[in-house]
Amino acid sequence: MRRTSAAIAASATVIALLLAGCGDDTTATEPASTTAAPATKVDAAKAGMFVVSYRNAFPKLAEGRDDAAVADVLNLTCSDIKAGKSEADTVAAVVTYSKNGSTTATEDEAKTIYETVKLMC
Repeated sequence: MRRTSAAIAASATVIALLLAGCGDDTTATEPASTTAAPATKVDAAKAGMFVVSYRNAFPKLAEGRDDAAVADVLNLTCSDIKAGKSEADTVAAVVTYSKNGSTTATEDEAKTIYETVKLMC
């Protein structure tokens, strides 16, 4: 059931991106509310779509986090992708970025997040 929900969320994000069009990414020097400052900051429309999809697909990982903290998962992961990190290293980092207290993303959840972010960067 979780994989199905994650797949639906990822598909909805892709469809929304196709309908909305793609914007340019901008870099930011603002500190992030998670472990590190992202080198890339995805535009607000994409970040908003990601936050909604993330909250729907991963409610335990999103619980108690504000939109900026969830968007940081997108920005940090996108920074890793653009920096040329391998998929395995980026997926491992997604587990860290997504950690919410004692709740940690599974390998499948981290891969789904990675695939979604890859489409949005």
